[in-house]
Amino acid sequence: MADSAMLSRQEVADRLGVSKQWLIRNASEGPDYYKLPGGTIRYSEADLANWLKQRRVTG
Repeated sequence: MADSAMLSRQEVADRLGVSKQWLIRNASEGPDYYKLPGGTIRYSEADLANWLKQRRVTG
């Protein structure tokens, strides 16, 4: 996580072409996220890329 850019929920939703609500509803099946102090949610750009790669291979 340290070397990867951190993305907001809106940035991830925009990249995936889905709504922020979709990310919330599908949190257990979507890309991994990190809950920061204060409740802020961030996604690692590297984790998102890996999640997308896995979906292309298996889905």
